[in-house]
Amino acid sequence: MPVTGRNGSLRRRRMASGLSLIEVLITLVITSVGLLGLAKMQAAALANTQIARGRSLVALQLESLAAAMHGNRGFWAAGTAPQTFTLAGATVTDSTGALSAAAPDCASVACTPIQMAAYDVQRWAADMAAHFPTYAATVNCSNDISRPIRCSLTASWSEHYLAYNQTTAAQTSAMAATQSLTLHVQP
Repeated sequence: MPVTGRNGSLRRRRMASGLSLIEVLITLVITSVGLLGLAKMQAAALANTQIARGRSLVALQLESLAAAMHGNRGFWAAGTAPQTFTLAGATVTDSTGALSAAAPDCASVACTPIQMAAYDVQRWAADMAAHFPTYAATVNCSNDISRPIRCSLTASWSEHYLAYNQTTAAQTSAMAATQSLTLHVQP
């Protein structure tokens, strides 16, 4: 049934006139909110990628120290290693002084197993300090040579998180956390 008369032509004009200004503004608001949400998701993804990167680097660093221990069995597997030593920054602290003593550059001169261990541990500590300035590490080794020697390498570091909302941003304790990773080695 065709529409005729004055009401019919008004309806056709309204339909043909396009979008009103209010409709355009509502569309812009909805699009803006969607884009802000997308930007927040991208920021969260980048922050989580940085956290994963840090954790992977710590794992690789612990693996490199374990590889150095495997490469120097004359020191680590002989039961002569200190039972416990700590690392913080570029500082190595052990009760025997074997690993904290100044070591020659074993990459260019021949070294004894003790010197090689000190060189490896000090170089490892310097590398960790370069990537994780606030890290701390502890190495505990069993020195009973009647059994296989076992060492536990534990590193801890700080991670910083992205605030997802105003409540999280108000809690500064939710913005950082100390993480740790332990690797068990049999040199």
